[in-house]
Amino acid sequence: MKIAIPTEDGKLCPHFGHCESFTIANVDMENQKILDVENTIPEDGISCQSAGWLAEQGVNVVIAGGMGGHPMQMLAENGIEILTGCPPVNIDEIIMAYVSGNIITGENSCGGEHHHCHGHHEDGNCCHH
Repeated sequence: MKIAIPTEDGKLCPHFGHCESFTIANVDMENQKILDVENTIPEDGISCQSAGWLAEQGVNVVIAGGMGGHPMQMLAENGIEILTGCPPVNIDEIIMAYVSGNIITGENSCGGEHHHCHGHHEDGNCCHH
């Protein structure tokens, strides 16, 4: 299984479209192990459009602090599970919490605010609730 986490300074970034990179981890859910971890940036840069790129990478789950409606819709359309409301903690900690079934989520930190989406969305906003 592949898990993607928007990352900033080695921790979960509070907002999906504003991260420095994505951490993509291959995990063995049955044995609760991290198999490998890669920190990567899409060729086109990071924006709410990165949701489509993550689907192309074979990601099964995205764990984020906050995410707007557009990337959530794109991920859902590709059958990717979305967890939001996660705290900005160390990446390994978040991955192991998910793998062990102990991940704690809260409110989507996007909170209905509108964030600039680098002009990729019709109205230029990422968060639509």
